[in-house]
Amino acid sequence: MTTNSPLPNPSPKGRGASGRRRVSFSPFPLREGGWGVRFFSAAALLIAGGGTVLAVPDAPALAPAPRAVAPKFVAPKFNNADAPPLAPAPRAVAPKFVAPKFNNTFEVLIFTNLRPVRVRVTALHEGKPVDDLWRDRLKVAFDFCDRDGDGALSAKEVGFAFTEAGMAQLLANGFYQPGVPTGQPLLSMDKDGDGRVSFEEFVAYYNRTATQVLRAQPVQPDPNNGASVTEALFKLFDANGDGKLTRAEVAAVEGLIVTRDADEDECLDMAELVPDMFGQGFGRRRIVPAPGFGGPAPVAPGPQMVVVYEAGRVPGTVTQQVIKKYDKDGDFELTRAEAGFDEVTFRALDADGNGKLDGEELDAWRTGAPDLDLTLSLAPKAADCSAKLSAPKAAEARGFKLKQSEGGRLVLHVGRQPIDFSAVAPVSQFGQQALKNQYAYLFTQAAGGKDHIVEKDLGGANAVQFQFVRVIFDAADRNEDGKLTKPEFDAYFDLQDGFRNLSLSLTPGVQTPSLFQLLDENRDNRLSVRELRTAWGRLIVLEEPGAEVVTRNIIQPSVTLRLSRTFDRFYVNQSLQVAFVGVNQNQVLVPQKGPLWFRKMDRNGDGDLSRGEFIGTRSEFDEIDTDRDGLISLDEAEAWDNRLRPKDGPPAAPPPKGKTTTNGTGPK
Repeated sequence: MTTNSPLPNPSPKGRGASGRRRVSFSPFPLREGGWGVRFFSAAALLIAGGGTVLAVPDAPALAPAPRAVAPKFVAPKFNNADAPPLAPAPRAVAPKFVAPKFNNTFEVLIFTNLRPVRVRVTALHEGKPVDDLWRDRLKVAFDFCDRDGDGALSAKEVGFAFTEAGMAQLLANGFYQPGVPTGQPLLSMDKDGDGRVSFEEFVAYYNRTATQVLRAQPVQPDPNNGASVTEALFKLFDANGDGKLTRAEVAAVEGLIVTRDADEDECLDMAELVPDMFGQGFGRRRIVPAPGFGGPAPVAPGPQMVVVYEAGRVPGTVTQQVIKKYDKDGDFELTRAEAGFDEVTFRALDADGNGKLDGEELDAWRTGAPDLDLTLSLAPKAADCSAKLSAPKAAEARGFKLKQSEGGRLVLHVGRQPIDFSAVAPVSQFGQQALKNQYAYLFTQAAGGKDHIVEKDLGGANAVQFQFVRVIFDAADRNEDGKLTKPEFDAYFDLQDGFRNLSLSLTPGVQTPSLFQLLDENRDNRLSVRELRTAWGRLIVLEEPGAEVVTRNIIQPSVTLRLSRTFDRFYVNQSLQVAFVGVNQNQVLVPQKGPLWFRKMDRNGDGDLSRGEFIGTRSEFDEIDTDRDGLISLDEAEAWDNRLRPKDGPPAAPPPKGKTTTNGTGPK
């Protein structure tokens, strides 16, 4: 039976229920407060820190430390139905090679004594822009180098091409020297890295050189060497010695042909007119040194006399230059009298109608339509060169005086000041055939009687003489048989000549002409009968309106603008007094126009037939000479030839002794 009794009270610390002290075994003395237990725990920690592990029989084994595992990155999964399609890989695109753009148009500003003139000049070659011709020439050169005809150049074929430096020299000076190419030619041309050079890459290779194909040259200085000639001629022509030339005195100059025509060519040159100034001897002239060849120092052109810019690049400072030059009262505005503009031009510029042009109004002259629009076209023959004004009648209505002296030359007068525009055909002694003959001589000497040259022919004692042939041997030997034949040699020369003739220069100049130059209209260094007969009309217009005598005031600085081969620019800009060493001074220019019989009879090449040159009878001469001036002109010869020419047949020729063949073609 269980009885409920209260729980006993807890025993004192360390004592059992009976109240006795409990005694437990311990290696450490126990004291009140359990300091021994604490000491034991600290000691165990110290032992564990020293590397000793105390195994506790009843404690579970510790699990090994977990290994470090690299995190895994899982790409997100897209629903293919909603994801956009992936773009295809980009295709390799071949590089584009852009041919150079040529600027065929120039702005020429001429500051005459009367007014400023702005002329837009377009330069052509044989009537075509040089862009197309440049590409055509390069295609010929490309095909010449493409020996296997596969339409691309290999590393070996690239070695036959003109070097960039050599091409630049050919365009500038007319002579080709290969020189040492910089770098590897194939790497320079092969821009897409396929180991072959396409035609477009070939064109792009010469882009920097192409800037020399057509460019404006610096203004040529005034030689100013005609003053002594003018003084001598004035003294000769001025019969009464008053320092003025009357109509009668100018007309009397034709009579000097009888007494002074030493070579009997029915013309007068300077040596015949003023022999004391020139070398003595039949048909010989003293060589007058040209500027840069030991002659007098050229005179620099007047400030702002003529300036050439590319089209659309006339700077804004030109407006202030015009005001500074022509503003006489210093009010920074130009009246019509000061500017010298014609009424139509001035009214168009005077926006506010106050009778004066300020800077803003004058700037419209700089940027607007030019005063004149001119086209110069160069051709291999002088007869095919042209200088044409787009609207000659409108120009004359605005006060400009025009003179188309020949096809390739146009003379414009602004007041008393002439402006001479011309396209000058290649100089004959430096033409293609003359140069080819020089090189042909080298070929003949090296060949030594054979029809070809081999490399051993170019060595020995004459190695220096044949240096040019040696450096072009591999390129010219197109079939690569080790023999350079004459046709191969000529073909390589013709290839160079294509580029030599294409390079054009537009050269402005300032020249104070002599009286002889004013009379010599066709610039052949001689005064013909017709030039002397028309001299008065050409001289008096250079005087003030209403003048009745010619004075030295007609000698005014003139502006010239000449389009020529770059190779010829040094020669065409020389004064007409200059004679070149090596040139036959008695050579007569062959007429380029007219029926064949007319050109053959014109022995002195002055463009007219005198009675002495005509081989027919007096009655035949009079029949052709319709104006009865004693000369058969080009127009008269062509009119007579057309009248007698059959519809289908050769050109007509003058009949001998008054007899004409049945078909009118000339003597039997």
